[in-house]
Amino acid sequence: MFRAFLSRHVHFSDCDPAQIVFYPRYFIWFDQATENMFRLAGMPWETTFEAHDGGFAGVPLLDASADFKSPCKMGDHIEIETWVDDWREKVFTVLHRIHNNGRLAVEGRETRIWVVRAADREAGIRSAPIPGDVRTKLSAE
Repeated sequence: MFRAFLSRHVHFSDCDPAQIVFYPRYFIWFDQATENMFRLAGMPWETTFEAHDGGFAGVPLLDASADFKSPCKMGDHIEIETWVDDWREKVFTVLHRIHNNGRLAVEGRETRIWVVRAADREAGIRSAPIPGDVRTKLSAE
């Protein structure tokens, strides 16, 4: 299974007044880690949007959650491990593990849906089956 890793330094701007990471930051990092996973699998979003017949519009969230195990603080260096855990026809689940100095600090989950442009829809998008090449690249060993 393809796993991507993203390292980052925890800055003052990531933290609350107690210098502990403010919880919404984790969801920003999950989103960045998902984009990084696509990039490392050879599908940077800048080109993937056009590569699938110019119709790919993105992978918006349907659900997101986090299980906080231990705090991350200003000055920590963390590593985010990311992979696709479950595939359905149009929906996939991305898991994230944030490690801080070798210990598991946060586990996150995102449920995302593959969408394409749809001019006939009010939102301008509609769900579509996940292309086989995307599944293959994100499932590779």
